[in-house]
Amino acid sequence: MTQFLPFSAMNRRRASNFSNGVKAFSLVELLVVMVILVILLIAAAPMFLKTSARARQTSREIVKGHLMRARSHSIATGGNTAVIFADYAAEAGVAGKMLGIAEVEWKTDTTGTGKSAYRVTNVLQRWEKLPGQVMFLNQKITGNGKPTIMEETTKLATTVNKKAVTGTFIVFAPSGEIIYPADKAIEITLGSANLVNGTVVATEKTGNTTSYDLLQVNRLTGRARLIENQ
Repeated sequence: MTQFLPFSAMNRRRASNFSNGVKAFSLVELLVVMVILVILLIAAAPMFLKTSARARQTSREIVKGHLMRARSHSIATGGNTAVIFADYAAEAGVAGKMLGIAEVEWKTDTTGTGKSAYRVTNVLQRWEKLPGQVMFLNQKITGNGKPTIMEETTKLATTVNKKAVTGTFIVFAPSGEIIYPADKAIEITLGSANLVNGTVVATEKTGNTTSYDLLQVNRLTGRARLIENQ
């Protein structure tokens, strides 16, 4: 049977708890803690933004470096060289975050389809991962109306860390000119995001607008320049 203590007994019980070292937080103490947490978050925000900006800057340099190395290799060897961007179908940590360089050839399928396509003949260097949460973003996530390299439907099959993956790609000819994708602007978009169940979710926004860097690649020189920064 439940017994209810009179009010005076309850007060004595509470006093006993305090005397035994059991202490509750007062409202003032909780407010003080909340204020301290807010101050710490405000102080950490600029550092987070600087870290994000550095990650995007580093990612731009990684992309530019891969393009220049692929172009130089094509000119030096007289063959086609591709920069490959792991697509969103790859495993976590690889999808939309890794890029590599490979020699490619235009080959005809001999299994009966008769279709011709680029195929990887030799992976030239270890795949590199973009820093932090930076990923290659698609048009859907940026909403800027400009198709990116991630919108390309033609894919190259290759391996990353001995695992099969597919990726979109840019191909340099021996002349140093980009021959694929053909007859269109070549845009590469970088921004902080996560891949959730195969869907790209931006993690850095200004208001309702996704923050990103948009690079445009010159078809003749292979150089990428920043044309938009949100």
